[in-house]
Amino acid sequence: MRARRALVVILGCVAMLLSAFALYRFGPSGRWLPGCIFHRLTGLECPGCGMTRAVHAMLHGDARGAFRFNPLGMVLLPAALLGIGLELAGWVRGRPLAWRFRAGGPWAWCFAALLLGFWVLRNIPAWPFTLLAPP
Repeated sequence: MRARRALVVILGCVAMLLSAFALYRFGPSGRWLPGCIFHRLTGLECPGCGMTRAVHAMLHGDARGAFRFNPLGMVLLPAALLGIGLELAGWVRGRPLAWRFRAGGPWAWCFAALLLGFWVLRNIPAWPFTLLAPP
């Protein structure tokens, strides 16, 4: 059972690496990515708008540009990757690790409030809030 779970995780990591390579090589523009449907329909920025361009910038070593595209996403992405990695390690083992992120309860409400606040603030068309929207 552990071998199968490990294989699933390995295949998922390979798929992520191939996706990262494609994003690094071909960039976020073009026909191979659909773009943000919410932005296309409403003209407003969602909390994830700019993340593809931010990851592309980060893959090229441009941390400043990455934060310009989506500052909250660049702060939360490493934490999310760490949390997912810890959960996957526990899943492969068949039991949770001793140390893991506890994201339920009040933390979930804090995260939801942070995301909602970011969503609203980045759509206010006045300085300094325009700095939160991707260029």
